[in-house]
Amino acid sequence: QQFSENVLKDLPSMPWSISEEELKKRLDLRDLIVCSVDPPGCTDIDDALHCKLLSSGNFEVGVHIADVTHFIRPGSALDKEAVNRGTTVYLVDKR
Repeated sequence: QQFSENVLKDLPSMPWSISEEELKKRLDLRDLIVCSVDPPGCTDIDDALHCKLLSSGNFEVGVHIADVTHFIRPGSALDKEAVNRGTTVYLVDKR
């Protein structure tokens, strides 16, 4: 399904980048290798993991859930579209 012009207008201009001000508010994890755990064909790629060997010999496992609130304003066309598209329900042997 194609996105409407109103939804496309809500997207950030390309190329976009994270401002220094925004980076100061967040924990920067770009040095980690983070892999999506969403299955092929899903419509909301927003879940990921990282695994890192610590000096103690233990493993650190990080669970990452996307935070899109920086891009989606409540009540916007993009927000309304996300409500319609953003939830994937997984059942045994079915999607």
